[in-house]
Amino acid sequence: MKRFATILALLAIAVSAFAGVMEVKLKLPVKPKLKITGDERIAIAPFIIASKGEKKSDRAAKVDVQSEFNRYLRKQLNKSTKLKIVDVPQTRLPGTDMKSLEGARDYWKDLGARTGADFIVTGIVDFDINDKSGYRTEEYTSPADGRTFYRQVLVESTGFVFDIDLAVFNADTGEMVLEENFRDFKEFDQRNYDEILGLFENLRALETQLVGIFVSQETSAARYMFTE
Repeated sequence: MKRFATILALLAIAVSAFAGVMEVKLKLPVKPKLKITGDERIAIAPFIIASKGEKKSDRAAKVDVQSEFNRYLRKQLNKSTKLKIVDVPQTRLPGTDMKSLEGARDYWKDLGARTGADFIVTGIVDFDINDKSGYRTEEYTSPADGRTFYRQVLVESTGFVFDIDLAVFNADTGEMVLEENFRDFKEFDQRNYDEILGLFENLRALETQLVGIFVSQETSAARYMFTE
């Protein structure tokens, strides 16, 4: 068997020596991670806003992540899918961690009955902002005499972290049918970069992954063909 494989490899090398190789870019479909037909009723429940025992920066605390993320997810699903988004009445989640949410099957069945949803989306969201400043050494060439010097330059930046643990529950059984974690970090060379703009830069980077839970996406792949 090994000898046969070696012969095939040698033949491939011989063919490639007399033929050109053409790279072809293909668009390949990627199935949604959630097994649905595509026209189900989806309820977007509140999300747990994580603290993890950490004190959030004052600017991060000013952002209503609950409302902003709910609005963003609803908009993307309406734009990219045929799912019907149903409203969720004011409700209190049955816990503050994923284990508690997963174990509360009766809660999800009751919420499903109240909303008429087929699936319920919830999870845990963490958003934080880190303003930084410091000095770095930079090479500098004098325009007067062309000599090179090194100088200390003040560098300021803002880092944004968005971390979400997203869960989907079957509204008929109350069972968690999917859990996915997404994380994005963005850094900008500017201190006090706008917090809302930073949040949406994170969300835009995660958009394909988030929507890919509910609807098929396309991915690019390279294939190689031998030409005469």
